Amino acid sequence: MAAGCAWLLGGDSLLGPLCSVGLPLVMMFMPGHKARLLVALGYYLIGGWPIVEAVTGYWGTGHWWEGMGAWMLAAMLLSFPWAWAETPGRIITTILVTALPPIGVIGWLSPLNAAGVLFPGSNWVGLLLLLISIPVIDYPGQLGKYGGSALILVATVLNLSYREALTPPGWVGVQTTIRPGNGNVLKGVENNRTVVEAGRRAGAGAKVVVFPEAILDNWYPGTQHQLSSAIPAGQVWLVGAESKNTGSDGVMVAQHGHSIPEPVAKAAGLLLGGDWLPWKKDSLHPAWWQSVFTVDGERVWASLCVEQVQPWTWLEAMAQRPDLIIAMTNDWWAQSMAAPEIQMASTRTWARLMRLPLVVAVNQP
Repeated sequence: MAAGCAWLLGGDSLLGPLCSVGLPLVMMFMPGHKARLLVALGYYLIGGWPIVEAVTGYWGTGHWWEGMGAWMLAAMLLSFPWAWAETPGRIITTILVTALPPIGVIGWLSPLNAAGVLFPGSNWVGLLLLLISIPVIDYPGQLGKYGGSALILVATVLNLSYREALTPPGWVGVQTTIRPGNGNVLKGVENNRTVVEAGRRAGAGAKVVVFPEAILDNWYPGTQHQLSSAIPAGQVWLVGAESKNTGSDGVMVAQHGHSIPEPVAKAAGLLLGGDWLPWKKDSLHPAWWQSVFTVDGERVWASLCVEQVQPWTWLEAMAQRPDLIIAMTNDWWAQSMAAPEIQMASTRTWARLMRLPLVVAVNQP
């Protein structure tokens, strides 16, 4: 079941995150370490296939072997702990081990993603109910049946009564189609101009305008001045920029009249093997903790790119209780690929679990 349905994780519907809960359920009935390892490996290999596409899309088709290696290595690392998941307690432990760092830095496809589908609007209680369901379902006799029925009833009531949270008036996300300049100064200046034009067009009449992650190739003084001088009076622009001097991808606030806007958030998680190359001195580095910041009276939590599929970063969001989530993604490399849809499905289900409004800004191929 778990491996057979993993292909659903390639879509942006909520069926993908819901499907992820099949892995721990199947483990309850798998005899032996080898059987459990093979089931988990099948699940992660099928669900993780977009890793190959992501590597070749980001680095080029000549890096196909690196993509294959990253895909198989990630699947093996995530599968290995499941070999010992023979009891409900060990299954819960394995879910947490594969969702939290260090393994959690590649820990997408987590069963925790299903909490937002099954128990929307319930926050930490929903996560607890998801984990409790494992020993309840495994419990023998009438008590297990009654417990399972109660969980189904709770999930049904929560889904029937759930209503999406409304985005605050005046908040808009900008959708762009810009390829990075890759060090070409003239292309970089042209891209910055395109960003400004897109912001003015999409943000007409808005109070807060949200741009995609790393839409600016740099955060040098010239770029800062070009952006700041273009912002209409009274507006706040949240712009993603790749900033080596801050050591991370940064979400920058640029407000009218501010000549040097400061970073308000840094990426908690980065794509290992992508922007995060720990074996290189000039690599960007994850901040590990994404802090809530306040804009226009709203407590905002920003989810940047790969963070959208990492459960540990969403747990950071839940711990800080924001009023609003902004999902900023730069998918210039993802032509006809499943990775962006997986990111969006994960983002939607976690926002659904917290019942928070969602502002999305994506740079598409």
